[in-house]
Order: sequence, then structure tokens, then C-alpha cells
Amino acid sequence: MNISNLVELLNAELIQEGSILSIGGFALNLDELKPSYAFFCNDENKIKEAIQKGAYVIIYDKDIKITDKELYYLKVQDLENALFRLLRFLCEEKEYQFLFCSKRELSFCKAFGLKTLYGNIFLDFNSLNKAKKGEFFCFNEKEYLSKISVHCEVLEKTEVIKFENSTPFYSSFICNDLYFKKLNLPFLYIEIFSQLVAFCKKNQIKNHFNLNKLELFKIYFVNTSMEIVEFGSSSKAFIVVDNEQEFDFWQKHFDRFKGFKTALKNSLFCDFSYNEIKDLKKIKDFTYCVVLANTNEFENAFKTSDTNTPSLF
Repeated sequence: MNISNLVELLNAELIQEGSILSIGGFALNLDELKPSYAFFCNDENKIKEAIQKGAYVIIYDKDIKITDKELYYLKVQDLENALFRLLRFLCEEKEYQFLFCSKRELSFCKAFGLKTLYGNIFLDFNSLNKAKKGEFFCFNEKEYLSKISVHCEVLEKTEVIKFENSTPFYSSFICNDLYFKKLNLPFLYIEIFSQLVAFCKKNQIKNHFNLNKLELFKIYFVNTSMEIVEFGSSSKAFIVVDNEQEFDFWQKHFDRFKGFKTALKNSLFCDFSYNEIKDLKKIKDFTYCVVLANTNEFENAFKTSDTNTPSLF
């Protein structure tokens, strides 16, 4: 990129003019820095090292000491805003595409291997800076996406044919002419799953998914002694979620099932109120119980010496 264009793009103040006309790239940390790059930093020790590694331009928003008369020094009002301005330009230039989704949908995006953002420009910089032309990125905050992209897509509704042989934790269905038989996916997530299948097909993205990467819930089957057993090998199961939104989602879709119960810590708005996770070992009258709790705490409370902690499925 031409230096004069960079100055204008970042709305920067030219503190010192160097001897070169263009740069080869951008970096926020020394590990990513290469000769001819522009380096975004306020730390004088890191800046000295960046100069030794061949940086052509130093971009900062604090008062720093100028130590090299051959380099460009650009001062911006705010380093974060400068990065947004730069990435907005790069995203448009590389024709990146963005998917705005809910938090639940974002978890499925990860399971489908789609690239997701952190929502922090300093953490997202490298991914966006290095991505190939036309790549998709997914995130669940529209305000953040609007700072780096003019347009965002959303998941579209798609037709799904469900089969009666599905169970609460296994689903058989057809979407986009694809038949999924006894997929290890609770029925209440079929629509979102199908939308991602359609999205990948529409955008010619390889349809590959790993449901073990879902972070929305974990299912634990337990025996009569309240010990965790192999998935599907018992008639009782705890569904552990870590946020109220997912808790309400399960409660809404599962309340028609016989034996479905809910458990919350020190609450009157549930079937079972508990003070400690181990208190749940005392309950008996349930088939499925959704619990708002930390999965690690649940596993520690229910683990046995000869039982391995199960994965999602």
C-alpha cells in the first residue's frame, strides 16, 4: 500500500516522513512482523525491536520517542479506530463475506468449521488480515460487524422433513436433498442445523461438521446410583447448560415430554432447586432434567473412579 494512501485511510498525522513510498503489509505483534511492514504499537521497547526487524512505518496513538530518522511515524487519534478503518478497507478489497447470527447459531458455525470472530479488533486482526479472498466470517454482534463490513448475511429458513423415528437426542430428517439418519443431535436444533447446511450449499462451502464442537449443552446419562454412564445406556439424563437463554430454550421445547424437569441453583422457578451440584444426586422423579450449571462442576460431582467423562455424544 502506498504510504500517502495509508495516511489518508487512517486519518493519521504524519509526524516524520521516511524514505520509502509503500509498505508490504501490517502487523500488531513482533511475531507477525516482516521487513517492509507497518507496525501498530505504543510500546517503545517493541517499537525498537520492530525497527531492527525491518519495519517501515510505526503507527501509534501515545507520545513516543522517535529513534529512527529513516522511518515513517504516523500518529492516530485512537489505535483501535485506526485498525477498524484499515480492516474495513481490507475486507472490502478482499471481498470478505460476513454472517450475522445469534449466539446459538454461532456455536453451530464453529461446529461446521466456519471462521468466527472474537469481537475484539486486536484479536481478530490477524485472521482478517491473512484470510483469502472471498472468505466468510461469522459473529453474533451486528454493531461490531458494521464497523468492518457494509453488508452482512443472515441464515435463511429452509424446508425440513422430519421422521417419526427421531428421539429427543437423535434426529432423522431431510434437508436440501440430504438425508440424515439418527444424527446425534437433539430435535430442537434441527432447524438451525438445516439452515447451516443450506448456507454452506448456497455459498459452495464444504459441508463438514463436528457436533462435538457444539458448546451449547452437554448430555449426561446416569444410572440408578446416579453415576455417569455411556451415552444412551440409561433411561435418565441430565442436560447441562451454562446460560439462561439455553436453559429457557430447552424448557420451551422439552416441556411436552413426560418426565421432563428443570433444576436451578437456589431458585423457586424450577422443579428442583439445589444449593450444590451434588444435591441433584438425591432426586429420582425425572427422565430428563435440564440443569443450569457449570459442566466441569457437574462432572466433578457425578464422576466415579471407573467412569470416563463423556463427550457431547
